[in-house]
Amino acid sequence: MKICGAVLAIFYVGLMVFAVYKEKLKSISSAFILIGCLLVFLYTFLNMVWCKNFIMIMIIGMLSISVGTFINGFKGKNLHIHHHVIRIIVEIVSVC
Repeated sequence: MKICGAVLAIFYVGLMVFAVYKEKLKSISSAFILIGCLLVFLYTFLNMVWCKNFIMIMIIGMLSISVGTFINGFKGKNLHIHHHVIRIIVEIVSVC
């Protein structure tokens, strides 16, 4: 189960980094997303190596990604609430 969670977290981080790379904008929202990705990756690495539960790192990383995507949507006047609700549900399931 731990390996499955790690694979999902790395896939999610990769997807978010690809989205930031594809956007090619250097903005505060991109910084939030990248910092969140680094924290989720750090959580995955620490959880696999030390076998301790660093869940707060994961939660802060996911919140950072959510804030970044919300800022992106708000800034682009293209805020889809349903998209963010689904993202939050996926993040809650990932954390559990």
